[in-house]
Amino acid sequence: MAARTDGTSGDLYSWDVQCRDARRAGPGGVSADRQRAVDALAEALSGERTGASGVVWAVRLNLGRDPGYFYDGLIANGFRDPRSGAVTVEAAR
Repeated sequence: MAARTDGTSGDLYSWDVQCRDARRAGPGGVSADRQRAVDALAEALSGERTGASGVVWAVRLNLGRDPGYFYDGLIANGFRDPRSGAVTVEAAR
């Protein structure tokens, strides 16, 4: 059986950053490569103010009446430390 290429197999990864400033949305994106999504989260967090946090989720496209994503599982959590400014991203294996 051939692999599906329409994104419904769970082979997409959505990442986004939540800023401490509630007046604006943080950066985010979608990648077909798990490690690239985790790396993008870390890079985005390094450009935010301290206290920002973010996540990477495994997702599948929902091609139904209301298109969007089905969230299949949390892949990584990240944050920028409020004291030191260091970025930490912990990814599940």
